[in-house]
Amino acid sequence: MDSPAKRTEMNYGNFLTDVIFVAELHAIVSGDGAFMKDKQAGQVVIWNIDTLEQHRKLRCTNPVTRVAFAAAMSAIISADRSNTLIVWDVESGARRMEVHFDLLPWSIDYSPELGAIAVGESNFKEHCGQLVVLDADTGARRFALPCDAAVSSVAFVPDLGAVVCGDRSGQLSVWDLASRRRRSGLS
Repeated sequence: MDSPAKRTEMNYGNFLTDVIFVAELHAIVSGDGAFMKDKQAGQVVIWNIDTLEQHRKLRCTNPVTRVAFAAAMSAIISADRSNTLIVWDVESGARRMEVHFDLLPWSIDYSPELGAIAVGESNFKEHCGQLVVLDADTGARRFALPCDAAVSSVAFVPDLGAVVCGDRSGQLSVWDLASRRRRSGLS
């Protein structure tokens, strides 16, 4: 097998925190940030996949922790270190909705089947976190599920009516969305 050829590359000045490919947009979406103590800032950037030209920049007040794409909503979802989740309109770049959290929203996932956004909240210093499920249209909190440590990743499993949560202690938990109980956990 031939080794893959590099299509293009660039040097980007900001610290990249998350990168996803969005086939529907034929684009890369990245989250980034400046982490200097006196100059906290972040942005979501939509990049042309072929040229790596910046198509659109969406400014955040703090470094971005995660990005997700919600095709059914024609939106990009971002979470940042100001403890804020933002739903952005893909076409205009306008902020459709902002949801504020007590803890850092470290991970996010979107489920069109459930009309929901999962947010993994984390407090790394206190070694705690929770999984929060929001209504995707209104941002209203449907419920929160306590986790044993800071949440590092979340993913919906719509076929099972569940959401999976991974935390910093190495615990992987599967939560039933109807009963809001932990189905199982792996360490």
